[in-house]
Amino acid sequence: MDVAAEVPVAELTVQDLVASALSKFRAGDTVSTRAMLDAIRRSGPACDDSDDHLVELIVMAAIGKTMGVVFDHRSPDERLPLSEGISLRA
Repeated sequence: MDVAAEVPVAELTVQDLVASALSKFRAGDTVSTRAMLDAIRRSGPACDDSDDHLVELIVMAAIGKTMGVVFDHRSPDERLPLSEGISLRA
């Protein structure tokens, strides 16, 4: 008699996905929002949270672990233009 025990598979929460992606880094490292989003989407393809929400979670978790964050997830077309009154030169 073959009886397979049904064990419920716990779905990962969004926080679990973020923590898992960040676990590959150490304190003081800098993480890329683009790379983190890619890792989260690969680990949890059913995750339907927006990129903006995921970036918020990434930032909160990363700075809590004393990591830097590079915001490189938006394409150049999505980036906001600089105001005319703002200069990047010192």
